[in-house]
Amino acid sequence: MDPLTLQGIAQALWMKDYDPARIPPEISKRIDSAPNSERSYAERFLARLDQLEANPLSLAPSFKERYALLRSHVKAGMAMSPRQFYASCLFLGLESNVGYEPIPLDPKFTFPSTDLPQLKKQLGWHFFVGNFTDADKNHYSVLLMFWQYALLPPPLAKTLGLSDVDNQSIEMHLAICDPQNAVQYRADTVVVAGTTGLIDVVEKPYAFRLGKNAIEGLSENGELFPARLRGLGWDRGKSPNVEFAIDLTVDDPKGYFMQGDGGCSPSVDGLGTLYYSASRLQLRDGAESTITIDGRRIALTGGRMWYDHQWTTGFWPSGSPQHAVLRAAKNLAAPAPAGWDWFEIQFHANAAIGLPEEAQLTFAALHTQANQGFYGQTGDAPPGRMTAAFKGKFIDARNQARDITGTMIVTDWVRIKSSPNPAIYPVTRTWYPAGYLFSVDQAVPEPLKEFTLSPLIASGQTGFFGPGLEYTEGGAIARNPQGLEIGRGFAEGTGWAKQAEAVVSMAGLPVNDQTLALLTPAPASWLLRLASAAYAWFAQAKLKEIMAAAKGL
Repeated sequence: MDPLTLQGIAQALWMKDYDPARIPPEISKRIDSAPNSERSYAERFLARLDQLEANPLSLAPSFKERYALLRSHVKAGMAMSPRQFYASCLFLGLESNVGYEPIPLDPKFTFPSTDLPQLKKQLGWHFFVGNFTDADKNHYSVLLMFWQYALLPPPLAKTLGLSDVDNQSIEMHLAICDPQNAVQYRADTVVVAGTTGLIDVVEKPYAFRLGKNAIEGLSENGELFPARLRGLGWDRGKSPNVEFAIDLTVDDPKGYFMQGDGGCSPSVDGLGTLYYSASRLQLRDGAESTITIDGRRIALTGGRMWYDHQWTTGFWPSGSPQHAVLRAAKNLAAPAPAGWDWFEIQFHANAAIGLPEEAQLTFAALHTQANQGFYGQTGDAPPGRMTAAFKGKFIDARNQARDITGTMIVTDWVRIKSSPNPAIYPVTRTWYPAGYLFSVDQAVPEPLKEFTLSPLIASGQTGFFGPGLEYTEGGAIARNPQGLEIGRGFAEGTGWAKQAEAVVSMAGLPVNDQTLALLTPAPASWLLRLASAAYAWFAQAKLKEIMAAAKGL
């Protein structure tokens, strides 16, 4: 079995390295079973390619040559690890989302069941980030994320004898930042397939587990909160490697709010995301919450945490809308660069600075063609000031959320020179934002109209997704124009590094010009563009109808 597969299994069970003698017998049986074999994954990927080629979409670029290349490589060895399957999904065409449940325009959020992972959607994540203090007022930030990917459309998975859980690839992302020592501990990303038996989803009491790592509700009725969050990992980029862990118990006294338009963020013709958040989790009274770094156990006494639950279809890779006229319009538009910058900030209640009640902001700035020159920079000199528009939500003390827009200026940059596992994820030396100035357009409390945000440490807080893509995610401090701290939060950035080589390698393919082109969107030919222009004109009324019905744009 592929060493990365075994490493993921070991880490999920809180072992640094794979030791078959320490694997529970019931898990060993699942690991050695036919559905978990590399031959079975190869057969399933070939069945997926057959399905895609048998069901082409009108007014969409053809991926036949790409699928032929992938098929020849898989057939040559008839062995494919789960992570190679997962990474190869990023090479699929617009038809790749067909068969997954589309994103509705009128979503029904039924709690507590909606807090469970939405396994029939293509992709989803449960995301917890927070800033905490210990009894000595030392500051630490924490990240825990379970990232789920349904490898096959559920109907095809069922035909091949897989349950919804079997069909998943789950990642765990874990990090602790210690600004007192100017260091981030970022765990080597755990990636495990559902066919191992290590993924557990339980309705009552709520549980979402990846081996021993867990998000668990403590009530018998299936509610997520109060919740216990546990994770353990190794930062293999440190020498010697550092083991660290979290064990937090949190309450949600404020409740959820819907992102976008009623949870649609956005929903357009079956594509988009459904998204809601809890903006002010707190440590549960009477339950000890700890972090452990290299054997040093630290009891946390205060702080706040943020929770996001989001799921999507047609996002990774970019998928197809349901109607041909929208595909035609897409062929005629310039492709937007992938990536975004996202933020959550929990502001302190402080009457002395004009904020008598606690409040939160969350917003995102999507990458644009106008800022294309700032992305993927690896030269000796940092980029200059970058300006982008953002939109998001202001959440007041009564949990009322309202839309905001504004301007973000990147004022400082950091060049990334480390990796949580350099043997798998090469250091990118990419420049990332490391200082921001924000201006909010709407009427918000005075301290929130203009403020800065700076990361907890100057050396960067990056990690990697299982297929090889780098991103930044780390604790940050908000200050008013006078330099006074007014809140703490998290800053995130995706799509900054150029990493075709890493993804191709993770998919088990040779790195060459032909395979590197697999991550380049297939361009529409002049003939397809001509047909698209004609169809878009013919069906312009339908296009207007679809866009008028869209939510959360």
